[in-house]
Amino acid sequence: MGTEPEGRLLLSLGWPIIVSMLVQALYNVVDSIFVSRMDQLAPEALMKILGDLYTPELVGHVGDKAIAALSLVNPLQMLLISVAVGTSVGINSLISRRLGARRFEEANRAAGNGLVVLLISAAVFTLAGLTLSGPFMRWQSDDAVVQLMGMHYMSICLSLCVGVFIACGIERIMTAQGKTIFAMFMQLTGAITNIVLDRVFVLGWGPVPAMGVRGAAIATVAGQFASMILAVILLYGTKHEIRIRPADYKLKLKTVHEIYCVGLPSILMQAVGTAMMFGMNAILKALGDYQVVANPGIDYADLYRGAFGTYFRLQSIIFMPVFGLTNAAMSVLGYNFGARNRARFMRAFRMLLVYCCIFMTFGTLIFEIFSGEIIQIFKVSPEMQAVTERAIRIISIGFVFAAAGISFSTAFGATDTSLYGAITSLQRQLLVLLPVAGLLAWITKDVDGIWWAFPISELITLVVAGLLFKRLYRKKIKPLDDPEPIDD
Repeated sequence: MGTEPEGRLLLSLGWPIIVSMLVQALYNVVDSIFVSRMDQLAPEALMKILGDLYTPELVGHVGDKAIAALSLVNPLQMLLISVAVGTSVGINSLISRRLGARRFEEANRAAGNGLVVLLISAAVFTLAGLTLSGPFMRWQSDDAVVQLMGMHYMSICLSLCVGVFIACGIERIMTAQGKTIFAMFMQLTGAITNIVLDRVFVLGWGPVPAMGVRGAAIATVAGQFASMILAVILLYGTKHEIRIRPADYKLKLKTVHEIYCVGLPSILMQAVGTAMMFGMNAILKALGDYQVVANPGIDYADLYRGAFGTYFRLQSIIFMPVFGLTNAAMSVLGYNFGARNRARFMRAFRMLLVYCCIFMTFGTLIFEIFSGEIIQIFKVSPEMQAVTERAIRIISIGFVFAAAGISFSTAFGATDTSLYGAITSLQRQLLVLLPVAGLLAWITKDVDGIWWAFPISELITLVVAGLLFKRLYRKKIKPLDDPEPIDD
């Protein structure tokens, strides 16, 4: 952390996380791919899945409705992941800084306390999954089929979420020590389990009957538990710097406070994605309801929301290399900030910025050139394919701006200034994106106007993030000890 060349260090720490997160993103897409193929099931299988809601008129549209159901549940999944990842980021940052300062007992306490607060968070979401799935889906959609599918998916994924919380926390404990290869094994185990079981449970295999969207949820939870089991084995069965003792699980107010000083802004920064999804779904529904008056017969609201949900899953694959690098960079930057090494901190940050922009340039080219071929892997209606392809082409224009902004946010988190990251995230996904999307939808009366709000928002956010980083450098980074000559 303190001696290896920064560029090589970022790549060596980052590639296992990149691989694991790419597979993680892939199995989220695989969920959608398999449920989109539910129209291939025999009528008897669909009758068992949908019960009294099945009608012959649904044939050819079941895939669209399944995609719409997953898209409506997606904001709550994002909220769950926001709490798990945000808390784990706080744990990661605190452990990295304590290891950099050679305060090992405090690093152990941060790991133990972090796992306890993650368990408490999981219990809250479990309760929500058991009690709120039905009311939530009835609020989100008027379509009984979409309601049923969404209720099945939400109740299972939320009520059995402890696996993702513990796996995420242990993954960040390992990452804080530079053991990103362990994190890769955890993610790969969960992802491979999910992908294999998706095929079995969604469409059926041998004696296992087709379960549709419910099967996708079961496969997701099974993958999360497989990842958690391996994570626990690696944490307690291997040797590393963090050694959690029973006393470290006893909550200490100071330790919890320090975790959430970084973790809470990170949670809020990521949770605004939930608010963004709710707001964007509301705007898309309003536009769809307006257009259905002129063109009755097509459910534009579910069409647009399903297309947006499909895009959102696909773009996660493109963003994973950036998130993998920033996860690794969080530990490198945090370590050198704790060690008060300004020169090394700044070199690592510059390399992170360059790498992220390069990755996202390739991502933009892939989406612009191959969007049509990518959408064809989903067996949905031609109307949904066309809308999703346009969304991909337009929104990807802002990917490079987003990569630079995410790099700045990583520096904010590593220096215990995650509030700045929360400010930029709020601008990116709420304060700019939603008003611009609503305004363009009202002016153009066209869904393409909503897609253009994304690159506009990314550009404005990048400008704000750059200004905040300049302030951070002046107040916190420049005063650090500088044992090496630099030319800032």
